[in-house]
Amino acid sequence: MSKPRRHQSSDRISLVSSAPKHATIAVDSVRSPSALREEGGGTTAAISSWRKPVAAFILLFGVVWLSLHAAYVLLPFLRPGSVVIADAKFDTLVKHPMFDPQDRYRVMMFGYSKVLSALRPRDLDAALGPGFRSYNLGLPGEVRFLPILEAALAAGNIPTHVLLTIPWDGKHEADGLTAILHDDNKLASTLFPFRALPRDAALFLVQNRTRLSEAVRDVEAQRSAMLDDRGWYFIKSQSHYPGDRLPDDYAIPTDHPSRTEPRVIPERSLVRDRLEQLARQHGFQVIFVPAYVRVGEAAAWPAADNTRLTTISEHPLIRVLGPDYFTYPPALLADPQHMNPTGAQVYTSDLAKLLKVSGAFD
Repeated sequence: MSKPRRHQSSDRISLVSSAPKHATIAVDSVRSPSALREEGGGTTAAISSWRKPVAAFILLFGVVWLSLHAAYVLLPFLRPGSVVIADAKFDTLVKHPMFDPQDRYRVMMFGYSKVLSALRPRDLDAALGPGFRSYNLGLPGEVRFLPILEAALAAGNIPTHVLLTIPWDGKHEADGLTAILHDDNKLASTLFPFRALPRDAALFLVQNRTRLSEAVRDVEAQRSAMLDDRGWYFIKSQSHYPGDRLPDDYAIPTDHPSRTEPRVIPERSLVRDRLEQLARQHGFQVIFVPAYVRVGEAAAWPAADNTRLTTISEHPLIRVLGPDYFTYPPALLADPQHMNPTGAQVYTSDLAKLLKVSGAFD
């Protein structure tokens, strides 16, 4: 019985060549020029073999991207209503002349969809008298107010007063590229603003399959009505109760009727710094005014603050006026968050009374 054969050094496999450098050069030097050309030609062919499909993919991707982007721009009625309203405010409302030379008080009010549904500028103007002109620049689903304020200022629309219902955030640094790369939604929105277009188009077609032309006209009519009302918009699509009013006993599990919801205003903030810079540059004042809650959603704000006027900055002038919020019965709301038209009239009237009593516009 023989022993297993012992492996010799010549049997070993190595990934590192042990041949001297001069030996390699000598081998290459004896190869014919034609052999070297054939080897080079093989490398070029290999490179060409993957370049073509990659180029074809990039071209196809570009065509698809441009096609979807063109559809997104040219067919705005396919977008969700909130996007149509926000785009109309950015692209039309604040880029056209908003004020006349005789307007002594030029007012812009900011907030998210609750403000959008609550402030009726024409009613506010009528209550405060000649020389007062206001706009509702509340945006659906958006708490940031600087972008649309800056867009208005860039178009030459300079307010005398900026009204806020929600505080600025407490961030001390701007979101850079790293923040976008770590936020999947923000990254997707930046690269593919039309990413929801196929779904929105399918939903629009299914919901309006028997009235497509009428549906397109409806979208344009609502957009035009919002612009004519200087930014006020009734969010009827979220109203599911008769008469667009909640039942008197309406409540949801997140309500806390025995606890108030204070509005916390950060002392330091990058947004505050930018707002103060703009206020000094353009000479406008900033006033925090009451938002609103539904009865039962939170406890009523203490009556002692009903006429409060607190200054939190002198230069520029930033003040807090009245309670943090008004409280209204469910019948004035169309859904848990948004006013119906009657509720908007009541809120606007209450705000006008507060502005008059405060002397903020004297």
